Amino acid sequence: IGVTTGIVALLGLTIDMGAIPFINPQAVGSIFLFILAVLLTLTLSNAVLLLKSTLLDLVRLEKKVEKPVRPNIVFSIIGIVFLLGGYALALDMVRGTQSVWTTIGFSPIALLTLVLVVIGTVLSVYSFVPFVCQCVKNRHRVLYRENTIVVVPKFMHRIRSNAKSLILLILLVAGTLSVFGATTLSVWYPYRAVERIIPSAIEYRVEDEQQSKQAQAALAEGLNSQEYQVQETNLLKITATSDHLPDEYSISGEEVRTPGFECMSLTDYNALLNSQGKESSISELSDDECVLVKYRPDPENSDVGAVYHLNIGDGATTDVTVVQTTLDNPIGFANSVATLLVSDQLYQTIAKGQSEQITVVSINGGTTRTDGAAYTILKDAMPENIYLASAWQRQTEIIQQNSSTYLLIAFATIIFLIATGSILYFQNLSAVTYDRDDYNILQRMGYNRNMIKRCVRRQIQIYFVIPYMIGMLHSIFAIICYKSALMDDVLGRASEVILPIALAIGIFSIVYFIYYQVTKHSCYKAAIN
Repeated sequence: IGVTTGIVALLGLTIDMGAIPFINPQAVGSIFLFILAVLLTLTLSNAVLLLKSTLLDLVRLEKKVEKPVRPNIVFSIIGIVFLLGGYALALDMVRGTQSVWTTIGFSPIALLTLVLVVIGTVLSVYSFVPFVCQCVKNRHRVLYRENTIVVVPKFMHRIRSNAKSLILLILLVAGTLSVFGATTLSVWYPYRAVERIIPSAIEYRVEDEQQSKQAQAALAEGLNSQEYQVQETNLLKITATSDHLPDEYSISGEEVRTPGFECMSLTDYNALLNSQGKESSISELSDDECVLVKYRPDPENSDVGAVYHLNIGDGATTDVTVVQTTLDNPIGFANSVATLLVSDQLYQTIAKGQSEQITVVSINGGTTRTDGAAYTILKDAMPENIYLASAWQRQTEIIQQNSSTYLLIAFATIIFLIATGSILYFQNLSAVTYDRDDYNILQRMGYNRNMIKRCVRRQIQIYFVIPYMIGMLHSIFAIICYKSALMDDVLGRASEVILPIALAIGIFSIVYFIYYQVTKHSCYKAAIN
């Protein structure tokens, strides 16, 4: 309950804590059955082991298991190649429709990527890591040091029995970081995407002019002295022909909007961006030039240079050339998708052709973007207006619709993190406790307490660093694949992806470091009498 409450408070989730039972009988029953199945399995496996072993075998069981490894350069290379192959397939997702994930199929490539990464991890731990240790062991100048001469041979001697746990830890770290990174990305990115989906704090399309005036009057009365700006923008709906019409022209088809452009004058565009606190990069346009507002990023600028034949009324047409594309849309996508910026003179010419006009009211300033008061007033005044959109309302809706998912993912992340830290703690403490006699011998040979501590510290660091580094690599490529496959990129800014991933890695690293410190001090006590 405490963990759940903390997650709900941290993420600002809209979940009724009172609706979550303190004890769920069904969950308790499932856990009990699972634990019972595990205990029965362990009992049977241990019984089989005891029946097959003599008393002498049991006494020397650990010595029998811990056979020195013989590094295999071929398997090491295969392991690294498999890992690189898995990473390359994950990165290929960035190519979108041209990637093998689309041309061949998502499921087979996903399965192939998973197999390559898992097999590569297994071979790397069983062959590449011991191979690196063997290289260190063969370099006498590096080996014959007070710490290395103890730590490296001991690690190579125990890697056979610890390889499986290292593989498990790597996959646990990778899974924990991947889930945590996906959670932060899933929370952060939709919030940031609202900046483009609804660029103004509130906007709506005017369907009834009298109703719009009444709504604005109610808003002025409800917000009292709060400062805000109201701006009306007339968009001209026109059709066009071209050898290269953009995807935005026909997006949504006939169900929501008819194909066409929504033309906006450059003056209105710059004024609206200014009210939103943004700077326009477009200073002027000639009558035969236009700027296309893109829905998604277009790194290749495939629309630049396209010529559109605009139907301006009475059978007349005019040609405009796309000189630039931009992601700074001034109107939300609920009201305008294919926004085309034209010069003021051309805008007036099109308007005289009696084109269909769409009037959009944009409201900015004050707390209209972070507070729901303004939206509530307008919603009450225009309950039937389906084009009323609010940045605050959209962000709140995102949290409400995904609260249960965020809670489940965050809870799973915490469980994985606890499992990872606990395994590392008890594994290292067990290993150091088992080697206590060896450390006592080192003390008799002249090693002081600080030297013993350094040996223990180096031994612990190996078991913490290997899962952390390899697991983090796995998770980074997994998150890149997740973002490219499941998240619609409307921002086109790499920093919007880097920040939440860096935040997830940073928080995980802090908790991981705390586990390391606790493990280190516990092992000091176990090693030194």
